Amino acid sequence: MKKLNKLSIKICIFASALILAVIAVMAHQILDEAKASLITEVKLRAGSFARSSREAFSPKLDLFSLHLLVSEMAKERAVKYALVTDASGKVLSHSVPEKVGETDTSPAGKKALLSGDSFTQVFRDSDGLEYYYISNPVALGGERLATAAVALNTQTINATLKPARDKIILISLFALLIAITGTILIVNWLISPLPLLVRAAQAVGEGHLEETIKWKSADEIGLLTDAFNNMVKGLRDRDHIRNVFGRYVSKDIADTVLNGKLALGGERREIAVLFADIRNFTKMSTHMEPEQLVQVLNSYFSGMTRVIHGHGGTIDKFVGDGILAIFGAPLPMQNAAFRAVRTALAMQDELKTMNAERAKSGLAPIETGICVTFGTAVVGNIGSEARVSYTSIGAPVNLASRLEGLNKRLGTRIITSAQLRAAVGDSVETRALGEHQIRGWDEPVEVFEVLGIKGKEAGR
Repeated sequence: MKKLNKLSIKICIFASALILAVIAVMAHQILDEAKASLITEVKLRAGSFARSSREAFSPKLDLFSLHLLVSEMAKERAVKYALVTDASGKVLSHSVPEKVGETDTSPAGKKALLSGDSFTQVFRDSDGLEYYYISNPVALGGERLATAAVALNTQTINATLKPARDKIILISLFALLIAITGTILIVNWLISPLPLLVRAAQAVGEGHLEETIKWKSADEIGLLTDAFNNMVKGLRDRDHIRNVFGRYVSKDIADTVLNGKLALGGERREIAVLFADIRNFTKMSTHMEPEQLVQVLNSYFSGMTRVIHGHGGTIDKFVGDGILAIFGAPLPMQNAAFRAVRTALAMQDELKTMNAERAKSGLAPIETGICVTFGTAVVGNIGSEARVSYTSIGAPVNLASRLEGLNKRLGTRIITSAQLRAAVGDSVETRALGEHQIRGWDEPVEVFEVLGIKGKEAGR
């Protein structure tokens, strides 16, 4: 049997309790009506008993006939006892023979002696138990000859109604069983998508965005499953966008942009710019098949991108075999210049690891030159109405791409400008390489070689 879920059990218990309460109320009402009907029936028979008793007094009192009538009346349903008293209250006949000849001094008997009309009233016996007393006068020719009375109590009424009560209980239990079974089946069918939703939601929470719920119905649960599937599709789309966007910027920046916390647009920022280029790439490409070349570039770019993103940098663009990265945009960054230098050193370390793997395969090492600059640039969305790109424009960007070419001529791996040297201060160890004329710059540019991080700063 299919396991019931907790919600189904709760609904079934509630529904069963409600059904049981309704059945109990209905059963109680039916029994009350049966009791009232029984008392009415006894009242009618008591009236007939009084009329029949009148014949025992004409032309003279026939005690034998009177005893027969009392005995027959006492056999009627729910009757406890029956009796006939004379005008003074003396018992002429009683269903309990020992009572014959006594005077009925009970409250019911006294009221029957004083009352000239028929009545039905509830009294209490000597044991404090309630009983119904039905009294009818026996009259002939306008003269009251006697009083005929019938008594019935709770025990006799319950004993009479017991078969009906047992039948009602059996029918009620059968109806309750059917109602509970039907409720379980219906409720379990109605909420059967809920466990699917719970499991799917847990899977989505764990990052499994391929989860969907196959459930079709025109009710609110069907709408809920459709809404859940649409939500998961939206999450997949957003995750895809984040993954694609995250190839160009760090995860933190991608999350910030996608969450709408960053308004993209052109603005002036102080940024550090890193430009890295593979040496002798043209010569290398002539000795390789296109597929091999793409594989080498993809492996190289993947490793360098991990390093750049790991230090909070943003990939501005890939230019052939070159990488242009910025620090300090789109999110502001403290010590952007210092982070850019650390990134350049980490990229050289990553390259050593890559070359060690290449050496195992008998491949030639890859050498790179890196330039890091610092200054004010314009960053933001730049392009046409149909296509825009988040990029940076300005002197530090142009200088980085122009200076990097000096690495080969000077025999260095990482060089930097005077502006960045001033921004990092004494935290970076450098070596002056003099001033060099750079295309596009009127004045010679002072260049420094980056040797490493000094002292305590190396652990940052």
